[in-house]
Amino acid sequence: MRVKRYVADSMQEAISRVKADFGKDAVILHTKRLRRGGLFGLLGRTKVEVIAAAEGKRSRSEQESRPAASGANLHAQLDNAATRELLEVRRELQEIRKVLERAEDRSAQDEPAIQHLRERLLEQDVHPDLVRELLAVLRAKAEDGEMEEAWLERAARAEIARGIASADPWQSVEGTKVQCLVGPTGVGKTTTIAKLAANYSLLAGKRVALITVDTYRIAAVDQLKTYAEIIGVPLDVAFTPQELKDAIEHRSEYDLILVDTAGRSQKHKMQMQELRAFMDVIPDAQIHLVLSATTRLKDMLDVIERFGQLAIDYLIITKLDETSTFGALYNACRLTGKPLSYVTNGQTVPDDIEVADGDRIADMILGVSS
Repeated sequence: MRVKRYVADSMQEAISRVKADFGKDAVILHTKRLRRGGLFGLLGRTKVEVIAAAEGKRSRSEQESRPAASGANLHAQLDNAATRELLEVRRELQEIRKVLERAEDRSAQDEPAIQHLRERLLEQDVHPDLVRELLAVLRAKAEDGEMEEAWLERAARAEIARGIASADPWQSVEGTKVQCLVGPTGVGKTTTIAKLAANYSLLAGKRVALITVDTYRIAAVDQLKTYAEIIGVPLDVAFTPQELKDAIEHRSEYDLILVDTAGRSQKHKMQMQELRAFMDVIPDAQIHLVLSATTRLKDMLDVIERFGQLAIDYLIITKLDETSTFGALYNACRLTGKPLSYVTNGQTVPDDIEVADGDRIADMILGVSS
């Protein structure tokens, strides 16, 4: 007996492939629905798995000489397979409905403090999956009589802060002198890199050099050149990956080299390839992905996934002053597993930037005055 497994987008496609391989001798042994792909396990496509078999291998003439009853038998088997699949789908839907009903029942039975916390987190655009996970952790940690609002807020603050990894970028510079900022258009990379140059040069006393490969935006070079002149640091412009490599070698005596890149659309394949070509010539650099706190959750997940082809080391979240919801900081950190290095809250150079701190971010998400 020959046995073969098929995975297709639909039952019709799978059956067509079975017929093409086995003809009228096919016997359907098993059908199953699968979910493939997705982002962080949150999304995915439904597939159909079919396992079919045939007795031996007959010539085409032998297959054509078989009585019509064999064809009818095959159709009956296929009909049975489709029926089994439909019943399986109905069973899965019933199970999903039961799970949702249990979740709704449990939610309705939750203490008012838990319900209130859930609402606050969702209003702050914390990802629903992360909200459920956080509440499950709090329930597991709670002891009898502890699910009152004061305890819950303290526990939630501690869990959120613990889930936001942060790093001390002042120390990281000691080991890696080349720091690159990448990200989509409009997130404030150039202003952020000017703030970093000013702080490292004027406050930390480092010898800082700037390099920009952002030759796409009108006046982008002039903007950074103005900042460089005010701060008193050199600026090089690189039009190609080789020019970037040469500029870094030329400034090798400096303590810190900050590289500004052009904003790239995560949906534009060629732009992403160009950006990667620049990053490939400086493999020892640390790369900061710059994200805006004003970005919608769905779009932020898309940016994170597509920029993930680069070796991202840190995240920088900008424009905290332009939003009243701060769940993006928690979402980005948890869903990428990368630490936050900086957050920015305005356009003023060298101010309006600070080292990321989990406790402070937790207070912002929960609306706690610090």
